[in-house]
Amino acid sequence: MIFESATPLARACDTLMRARRERDLEAFESATAQLWEAAQTASPGELTAALSACAGMLAELGPGFGGEFAVLCGALVERGADPDPLAMVLCMRLAEVAGQAAEFAQVWTREFPDEGVPEPEQAEFETALERLDEVIAPDHAVRLTESWFGLASWMRCATTVLQQSPTARLACRCTPGVRAAFTALEQVREDTGWVSMLLSVLDAEQLLVLHRGTGRGWRVSISGVGDNFQLHVLLAAALSGPASAGMLEGLRVDPAWTAVALDAPYEAFGGQVKGWFNLVDAYGGWIWNEGVPADIPAPEGLRIIQLEAPPYERTWDNSRRFPMMAASITLDEVLSRDEAAMWLSRCTEGKPLGG
Repeated sequence: MIFESATPLARACDTLMRARRERDLEAFESATAQLWEAAQTASPGELTAALSACAGMLAELGPGFGGEFAVLCGALVERGADPDPLAMVLCMRLAEVAGQAAEFAQVWTREFPDEGVPEPEQAEFETALERLDEVIAPDHAVRLTESWFGLASWMRCATTVLQQSPTARLACRCTPGVRAAFTALEQVREDTGWVSMLLSVLDAEQLLVLHRGTGRGWRVSISGVGDNFQLHVLLAAALSGPASAGMLEGLRVDPAWTAVALDAPYEAFGGQVKGWFNLVDAYGGWIWNEGVPADIPAPEGLRIIQLEAPPYERTWDNSRRFPMMAASITLDEVLSRDEAAMWLSRCTEGKPLGG
C-alpha cells in the first residue's frame, strides 16, 4: 500500500499503480474510473496524496494516452487537490508535448505546403499519421502525431493547474521550450490562447505607478493578474485613500469590484465596473484593458504605468478572465514628491486617441 489508511481512493491508487507496473491497459483504465469515483467523496488531503501518485505516472505516459490521464489529474485539482505536486511534471511534459506538436505543424507545412495543418480532431488522427509516416521515420511520426492530437487534453490540465499554482507558473517560465512552443503554436492553432495567456501571467512583479494629475507615485507588486481590466480595478483599490497619506481621493471603488478582481468565486461575478483612469505606458502609449500586464513596456527593467484622466467613460463586466486564479496587489512604497516628479519628467504624456 502507498497510503497508511485503506480508503477507497487509496485502494484505487494502489490498483492503478499496480496496473501501470504490469502494463495492463484494461486494468489501468478500470482503476482510473474507480479512482475518479472515489475522488467524489475524498478529502483535500486524500486528493493531494492521490495526485502525487498520479504525477509520477503522468511523467511516463505517452503524449496521447498521457493527455487523457492529464485531464484526470486536472480534475483532481478542481476537486480540491493541492496542484503543486503536479507542477514540475506537468511543465516538463507540456514542454515536450507542445514542442512536438509545434514540430508536427512545421513538418506538415514543409511536406504538404499546399494544405493547411489538420484540425486536431481525433477523427483525423489515422489519416494524418498515415501521411506523416510516408515522409519521416515511423516512430517519430507517431510521437509528433500523438502530440498534435493529444495537446488539447494536456492544455485542459494546464489551464487548471496554471490558474491555481504560482509554483507551476514559475516552473513553466523556467522550463526551456514551453513559451517558445506555444508562441509557434499560436500561429497554427486557435485553441492555444488560454494557456499562452496563463504563461504570460506575472507573479511578484513590481510596477511603478504614476499619477500625473496629482504628481504622486507608488511602487506596487502584483501576482496572478489575468488582464488589464483586472489590473485597472486593483490599482484603483490599492491607491484609494486620503491625499494626506499620498493616496488618491474620490475613486469610489465598489468593494464587490475589488473582491472579484482578487479572488471572489464565480458566483460573485456580475454587474458593471466603471473605470477611473486611462492607463498609459512610459512612452505615452495607451495600455489597453484588453491586454495583459506582461505587455507593459519595462524601461530599465521596471514596468511603468501612468494614470491619466480617461478621455471617455469606460465600463466592463465585473468578472475575472481566469476564475480559478487568485490575484494580489500590495502597496510597497509611496514615492516622495521629488522622486515622483523625477519619474514623471522621464515619461511621455499620453498620446491622444488615434495619435
